[in-house]
Amino acid sequence: MIVPAVLLHILFRLPRVLFEGPAALAVPSLEAFLAAAILAWVSRLPPKPGRAAVWILAGFGGFALLFGFADALVRLTFNRPLSLVTDSGYLPDLYRLMRDTLPLPVFVAGLVLLPLIPAAPVWGLGLLFKRMLRSARDLPRPAGAVVLASLGIVLVLLEALAGVPVFGSSSLPRLAEEARGVLGYRRYDLEKREEFRRAAEEEPEAKSFPLDLLAGRDVFLFIVESYGYTLYSEQGHIEGAEPYLLRFEGRLREAGYSIVSTFLSSPAFGGNSWLADSTLAAGVWIPDQVAYEALLESDIVPMARRFNDAGYLSVNSMPATTLDWPEGEYFQFSKKYYYRDFGYRGPSFRWAPMPDQYAIDVVHRREVVPAEGPLFVQFVMISGHYPFSLLPRRLEDWSDLGDGSVFGRRENVRTIPIPPGAATAGSPGYLAAMEYQLDVVSDYAARFIANRRPLLIILGDHQPFSGITGTGKLKSVPVHILCPDPELLEPFRDRGYTPGWIPRQAPPHPGLDTLYPGLLEDFTSAPGAGARP
Repeated sequence: MIVPAVLLHILFRLPRVLFEGPAALAVPSLEAFLAAAILAWVSRLPPKPGRAAVWILAGFGGFALLFGFADALVRLTFNRPLSLVTDSGYLPDLYRLMRDTLPLPVFVAGLVLLPLIPAAPVWGLGLLFKRMLRSARDLPRPAGAVVLASLGIVLVLLEALAGVPVFGSSSLPRLAEEARGVLGYRRYDLEKREEFRRAAEEEPEAKSFPLDLLAGRDVFLFIVESYGYTLYSEQGHIEGAEPYLLRFEGRLREAGYSIVSTFLSSPAFGGNSWLADSTLAAGVWIPDQVAYEALLESDIVPMARRFNDAGYLSVNSMPATTLDWPEGEYFQFSKKYYYRDFGYRGPSFRWAPMPDQYAIDVVHRREVVPAEGPLFVQFVMISGHYPFSLLPRRLEDWSDLGDGSVFGRRENVRTIPIPPGAATAGSPGYLAAMEYQLDVVSDYAARFIANRRPLLIILGDHQPFSGITGTGKLKSVPVHILCPDPELLEPFRDRGYTPGWIPRQAPPHPGLDTLYPGLLEDFTSAPGAGARP
């Protein structure tokens, strides 16, 4: 009985080891204790019902164990707990991520072994429970079961009523919380829809926001993949990044730009970029997939629609959108560039199907150069994506980009080694990916559009995953506003932005949902214009 019980304890404490280290094994496991108590009672049953009860208990135990590991991995990666309601919808994206980032033999082996993920813990727990059941039958009748169950009740009461920390945190309370979430999904969905309905009713009509204070100035929005607060807050990151950040700042100042910067809090962490993108585009907080789907069916006016109504041509560049995306119609861009629209003939870079420099060049040649009226162009960048191990090099001569086949040459590709046993290139790869993206943006802004005297907004979508940032970190991202005319930056200074590229604001930071309403308020002189309630 003792050896199987110890193994059971270790199994159920392993998810906590991911957070707390080996010391978590010294804390009693609630799941293991409850299983032992139940088996003590089951041992009083006849053999046939007893065997059935063992496998039913193994099924519940296996599910709890898998949930514990999944919850731990989501917390480690995305800095939030697992949500059964919304995260189950991300499984196709997880499949594509593994397909595009793992070596082919590893990916195929994973698919073959996939059925073992649910089967192995249930089968293993079933064997342990059978062994424990046989041992429990040798206990004095009924004293063993009564003593074990009574001890469990005392320990639970000590923890619940007296605050004595007997058991370590287990997956059972989280399972109960998720069960309530599943049962309350419909109510939450209706709450978000009602929230967005009220927001749409309370905002003034689009004609109240002509954005006239921009005076027809082009606006370029660069959403930089995985560009997060960690680049500035962690000593090991800022020491590696500061030299190139200051170099890019100097390049932009030489081109005539003034710069102010801040931090804003993103709803996403480690992934789920569309939550950040939609929060930015709609000016309302989109924390999860339920809210996102409610937004797409709402009447909230997105940012691109405001620019359309102000006489701008709105263009959206999303080179990583490889599938049909009818949901994108909500955002109301006049022109949309998805993967198939770029005519790219070069290699992919793991999760990024083409280099950012190539995507920006295509939109520049097709839309920016021939434009006769004001432009609102959104570039959703992708080269800073996990696992940060395969990056393009920026070509000094943009005319060499051609159809992208130039990136089939080894000298135009940079490989950052992944350490043995790791899934990514870690901090060195992350720093290199941020350098590439910001190098491309600053070079493009300085050399090709500075003469248009545009307003530039450069910001991150979310922090990289916790393997780069560490656990329990803020969700903030840097935001930079640039313009050759410094007077246009005054509204941002009034909102707390600081001069230069490196932001100085201490947390807590405002939400990403404040940027769009602030633009409407700051660049519209019409009476009644103001930030969305």
